[in-house]
Amino acid sequence: MKGSRRLLAERTDEKSTRIAEAMERAAEQALRAGQIIRRLRDFVSRGESEKRVESVAKLVEEASALALVGAKEHGVRVRFVFDPNTDLVLADKVQVQQVLLNLMRNAVESMTEIGEHERDLTISTQEIEDDMLQVNVVDSGAGLKEGAENQLFQPFFTTKRQGMGVGLSISRTIIESHGGRIWAEPNPEGNGAAFHFTLRAVKAESDNVR
Repeated sequence: MKGSRRLLAERTDEKSTRIAEAMERAAEQALRAGQIIRRLRDFVSRGESEKRVESVAKLVEEASALALVGAKEHGVRVRFVFDPNTDLVLADKVQVQQVLLNLMRNAVESMTEIGEHERDLTISTQEIEDDMLQVNVVDSGAGLKEGAENQLFQPFFTTKRQGMGVGLSISRTIIESHGGRIWAEPNPEGNGAAFHFTLRAVKAESDNVR
């Protein structure tokens, strides 16, 4: 890009000047993207994790306070359904909230980009077998393209016009480092998509585990 800009610098016509400016902005964004990728790579390669006993309901509520800013103004109706019998998990709070933040933001974007329709977002939890707790983020947005659920968590795969394709890949790395798994499927109740991930549940008597 810099070489091309030097060539364009020899031209003084208006079109060449505009092209040079566009290339300068593109170069700045390329460098910015590289910095983001390096920070994300450092984050997931540290191998360090501060897992503590955390309330899933609290993790969801705190993450939603940031993720859902402006959602109400876009007509998004949000519903939380927490399993009354299981709430505690062993988790790195910051990492899991990053996963929740990413999934909720993706859901809101999906619903606000396809025109007028009912926009419903449900975040729920449920205890499943093998002492695991499952978190579900279900929206009524554009849904998944056929076969996309098998590629969504691959690095640099994205369905967004301006996406970088790293958010879901990082989310998978985080969840798998917690001994869980993450996957996506079409919303079983209608339009939209459903994302699920699991975490290791902790019984109430183990509150002091660190």
